[in-house]
Amino acid sequence: MKTRSCRFTQKLYFARWILIAIFILSCVHPIPALARPRAGTIPNSEVTSDTTWTEANSPYLIDQFVHVAEGVTLTIEAGVEVDNSGSWPSYGFSIDGTLKAFGTAEKPIYMHNSRNPAEIGRWDGIYISGSPEHFNQGSYLEYVILDHGGMVQSGSGANLVLTYAQADVHHCQFNNGTGDGILGNDVSTGSYANVYDSSFTNNAGYAINFEDGSVNPVLRNLTASGNGATLPTGGDLVVLSDDPLHGAHTWEYMGLPYLLVATTVDVDGVLTIEPGVQVLVGTGSYGLDVLGKLIANGTASQRIRFDPADPAVGWSGINIGDIYIPPSTGNQLGYVTITKGGYNRNCDLYVRNGDVTVTHSQFDSSRRSGVCLDTGAYIDMSDSQFTNNGEYPIDVWDAADQFTLDSLTATGSASNAISIGSGTLTGIHSWPLPGLDTIDINGSVTIAPTGTLNILPGSNLRFGEGRDMTIHGTLNAVGTSTAPITFTGQTATPGTWVGLYFEGMAEQPATGTFEYVTIEYGGYGGAAMIGIQNAALTFNHTTLRNSYTDAIEIFPSQRHTAGFKDVFATVTTQINWSSLYNIGRYAINNSSNQAILAAFNWWGSSSGPKASGNPGGTGSAINGMVSYFPYALGPNGAFIFTPLIVKR
Repeated sequence: MKTRSCRFTQKLYFARWILIAIFILSCVHPIPALARPRAGTIPNSEVTSDTTWTEANSPYLIDQFVHVAEGVTLTIEAGVEVDNSGSWPSYGFSIDGTLKAFGTAEKPIYMHNSRNPAEIGRWDGIYISGSPEHFNQGSYLEYVILDHGGMVQSGSGANLVLTYAQADVHHCQFNNGTGDGILGNDVSTGSYANVYDSSFTNNAGYAINFEDGSVNPVLRNLTASGNGATLPTGGDLVVLSDDPLHGAHTWEYMGLPYLLVATTVDVDGVLTIEPGVQVLVGTGSYGLDVLGKLIANGTASQRIRFDPADPAVGWSGINIGDIYIPPSTGNQLGYVTITKGGYNRNCDLYVRNGDVTVTHSQFDSSRRSGVCLDTGAYIDMSDSQFTNNGEYPIDVWDAADQFTLDSLTATGSASNAISIGSGTLTGIHSWPLPGLDTIDINGSVTIAPTGTLNILPGSNLRFGEGRDMTIHGTLNAVGTSTAPITFTGQTATPGTWVGLYFEGMAEQPATGTFEYVTIEYGGYGGAAMIGIQNAALTFNHTTLRNSYTDAIEIFPSQRHTAGFKDVFATVTTQINWSSLYNIGRYAINNSSNQAILAAFNWWGSSSGPKASGNPGGTGSAINGMVSYFPYALGPNGAFIFTPLIVKR
């Protein structure tokens, strides 16, 4: 008995100290009370017939997955609370049938998890699903608050997930999800929601994420804040992934920017973008490719913007057309701002085998040029701006492209001129039109026998090193006394560029007209600044100067056969009321058998040109049959009259 009593005393002793220890610990770290089960309705896991959850039976306590079978409708009344607070946190809804959740502004439906409302992702969310054979449509959510749903990251989970399904969403809130607010799951499933008057707050992913970017949802009056806090672009966006657009699509102005990965408007597609829309594009080679048609018309107060998701990297730009398919026609950009494009094709806007009309738009900070025109492009552009582009405001890669320009401005680019590459012109072309008046020729330009190029008053053509223009057809450069035209080099050095070469055929001579024009700094490689063969040219009030070699060289005419006779072309060149000085060799070097009419010109000296028929002449030299009398005594037009024809 003594031993048993001692043992009992020892147990009381240790029990006392255990209670004391528990009391002390509870003061430092209070022990939570055991959770009391809420009063409410526990619904069946399988909904196999049309069912209504009523406010009278609210709250509904979800302690297992709720599955609505195909062909079955679950209706939730206004004011219902759905508490996904079962012992396993990832319970949610799997809707193979239809969900009709009709709350009101006064009595919204509240779907959440009460076990730990401060922890994001405490239930699995709502999954509405169909199949390739049965696209699930007809679900409707109005005045529903979905809170802390998702359980998994952006692109995999959301408060509302649609797979091969569509739903209409009105006046809803999507808050605090681990993934996206709404997820159109998986590419090529066509999954989307039409969303009106709804908000997205503090979801870890995007507000709305359509992984099938070909969908055409209706989106209106949306707000978002605090989403995607750890995402590089943030998450207050609507994501459209890289699927082609077929048929008619509209990107509405709904309050949130769109984020594109890589979107193509296919040949049968028409994309309309509403005023006020901002489009962010994934970085690098991602862009908007238009094979069909793009209609993006903003307004002065609601411009449309295209910006890179990462300004430090940029994006590819808008690319219209492709040579391997029918032309992309009827594209329109009005009151559009495009920034930091050109990662892939070097331009904010690239056009190839297509046309576009651009008004009141801005092209800013492209990697190289604001607009690029490639083979088969046409652009009609007016009242637009180019700012801070890496090279040119407009870069015409193929000189054969047509463009109409009016009221353009360019500032801050490496060159505020239009760049023209190599190409052959057919039909009628005009360079440039009012706006940008300087053209840099960075290729070899050819005017075909069927081509005519008109250089408009006030134009300034600057040729790159070794560049030239060959004219088989017609070149007209007609300036005015107040708006002269200049052909010059990109550096002010004699011999920078080659020159203008008129090469016609005996049966179809080339032609050229120059009035109020300056031609200078040609003669690259020892060539003449102007070469003439089988061509008829007229120069009036023209200045030719600073040539490395000959200013003008006339070659013998070629012959052609008419019946049994050889016929030589009869062509004439006239240069009058002009100035020829600072010439490297001959001002006119005529090796043909036809006289060149060159009266009333200033040759750089009051004594006239240096010629065999003018022994005292110290001005620019001439060679061959040149009729240079009367010549000017000075650059202001005083004349001396002497015999007309001088032959070497």
